[in-house]
Amino acid sequence: MAKTYRIRCPRCGNPVNLSASGACPQCSAPLSVDAPASISIYRMGNFYGAANGFGIYINEQPYGAIGNRETLTFPLPYGEYKIHVVCGMNRKCNDPVIKLSESDTNVCLKVHMKAGFFQNSFILERVDPSTMPQN
Repeated sequence: MAKTYRIRCPRCGNPVNLSASGACPQCSAPLSVDAPASISIYRMGNFYGAANGFGIYINEQPYGAIGNRETLTFPLPYGEYKIHVVCGMNRKCNDPVIKLSESDTNVCLKVHMKAGFFQNSFILERVDPSTMPQN
C-alpha cells in the first residue's frame, strides 16, 4: 500500500493527503513530498476516541486529523518541530520537540490516548521505524 503523506499547502494552509507530489485541491498550488526529512506518526488503535480523529499540530500549525490505526508521514525540512495532539476537549499532551537533521532524517512516533480521572491525555512516543505499520 502507498505511503500517505500529509502536507500543509504553503499558499492556502490547507492540509492535503498525497501519495506523490501533486497540486493543492483548494488553490491549485504545486505540492511536493520531496523533503530532506520526515516525521511519521502512527495512531495506535483503541476504543478511546475511536470515532474521532486526533488533531495534529506541528509548531502550532494545524495539519488535520489522524484516524484510528492510521499512519501519516509529514515531509519537512531540517529543523526543530513541536508536535501536539488534541481531540475534542482533551488538550493535554506531552508535546515532544523533534529535531530533524542530516543524522536524524526520519523520526517515527506512536500516539495513544491515556485515560485520566478528569481529563484524558495524549502520549507521543518515539519508536524504531521497523515497528511502524503502513496503511
